[in-house]
Amino acid sequence: MRVVVAPDKFAGTLSAVEAAAAIQAGWLDIAPEDTLELCPMSDGGPGFLDAIEAAVGGERLVVDVPGPLGDDVVADVLLVGTTAYIESAMACGLHLLNADEPDPVGASSAGIADLLVTAHSHGATTVVVGVGGTACTDAGVPMLERL
Repeated sequence: MRVVVAPDKFAGTLSAVEAAAAIQAGWLDIAPEDTLELCPMSDGGPGFLDAIEAAVGGERLVVDVPGPLGDDVVADVLLVGTTAYIESAMACGLHLLNADEPDPVGASSAGIADLLVTAHSHGATTVVVGVGGTACTDAGVPMLERL
C-alpha cells in the first residue's frame, strides 16, 4: 500500500517533520512492505519554514530582527530559487513574549520588515509569508512603517 503521511505539528511536543517521521517509523514497524510519502504540513505558524524546507529544500538565511518587545531575536528566511518564505512567528511569535505577563497589545510586527528586506536583497521576486502564532495585534502597521 502507498500512504501519504501529512501531519501538522503536535503543539508543544513535535514539529511536523518529527511527527511525520514518528508516524512513518510506527507504521513501518507494523507494515514494512508499505511505501510512505512524508509530507509535513503547516498552518503558517511555528514550523512553517521547516515544513516548506522538508518539501522543497532551499537555503536558510539567518537574520537578527527586532522581536515583538523590541529586543533582538534570530529569524530565518527560506530562499527557494526566487521565492522566499517567511515565518512571522520567528520575528513576533507568542513564544517570544514573557510567559508570566504576556502583553500582545504592546507587541510589534516590525521585525517582519527586516525579513522582507532580506528576501528582496537576495533576489526574491515572490514572497510567501506564514502568518500564525504571532503575538501582535498591530495589523502590521509597525512592519509597514519600518519598510
